[in-house]
Amino acid sequence: MPGAEISVIILTRGRPELLAKCLESLRAAGAPGEVLVGIDGTDPVSAGVPEKFPGARAVQLPRSCRGEARNALVSLASGRWLCFLDDDTVLPPGYFRRLRALIEAGGGFSVFGGGQELHSGAGRFERAVYRLLRSRLGSGPFTPRFAPVSGTFEAGPEKFVLCNLTLDRDFLAARGLSFEGHLSSAEENLLLGRMAAAGARMLLSGDLNLVHRRRTSAGAFARQVFSSGRGRGQITVQARGGFCAFTLLPPAALAAGLALAAAEPDAAGALGLLYLSVCAVSASFSGADAPLVFCLYPLLHAAYGAGWIFGALEELSELFSARARPARCRCQGRP
Repeated sequence: MPGAEISVIILTRGRPELLAKCLESLRAAGAPGEVLVGIDGTDPVSAGVPEKFPGARAVQLPRSCRGEARNALVSLASGRWLCFLDDDTVLPPGYFRRLRALIEAGGGFSVFGGGQELHSGAGRFERAVYRLLRSRLGSGPFTPRFAPVSGTFEAGPEKFVLCNLTLDRDFLAARGLSFEGHLSSAEENLLLGRMAAAGARMLLSGDLNLVHRRRTSAGAFARQVFSSGRGRGQITVQARGGFCAFTLLPPAALAAGLALAAAEPDAAGALGLLYLSVCAVSASFSGADAPLVFCLYPLLHAAYGAGWIFGALEELSELFSARARPARCRCQGRP
């Protein structure tokens, strides 16, 4: 398939400086002719950024849930290959040349993605988060999402992340697939699971590694992790049996820990010390960042577990609701 047509899709809100750096890197990476930047709601500063970059076009969207916003951008894209990037990513030179080479090599793949590298100007907190998410205790089977990938190989849907993801539009259209609407997060995980169930082959490659910025404060990181867990809880209820069992561990541990603390405080304390010992051993591989990584483990697990429980309960309540769309929906101007 010579000359594979690629449409870049970026959704942004309230981060014009990061967006500008992302678009600048696209220019050096040999960006395709179509770059759609969806402005989620009223944000005139961000809307003016794409004007400075040839080939980039701002698309004004009403305030929307993430799935609805991405589907709206997909409907406007002209390319067969939909390259989803986050506004806080930075692409290396030659990224799109390598992406085209992988697509044109054939093999029947419908999904392409790569890993993430640490930003050269990352501060201590951002660096610690990077090490945290790269560890097995931090991300389990999802660690390839947060670390550089070595080599090129076929992989399952749990290895891919939306900030660095290219999908075959023809595969989606032929099977009536799109991003699920009204989710707090994790919309790509549900879609990738459905694509895998429909027979999609997925290729992960170090040729597509990029830089992804991380949150720079504990509060911002906790909110992001809570939102991630919340979305996972929602899609677990929606797609029972179609999720990774690892995602159940943090909420199960949190619920069991709270119950044990109420019933058997001494036993809960002993298990808590064991947990912290495991965190300390895992953090010890983080070099100078070990003390901060150690402190972040409980924050990561607790925020994710609490978010998952909240999202699952939220979704269960919607099953018994007569509302046309979930109460959490933030879409404006939609039926």
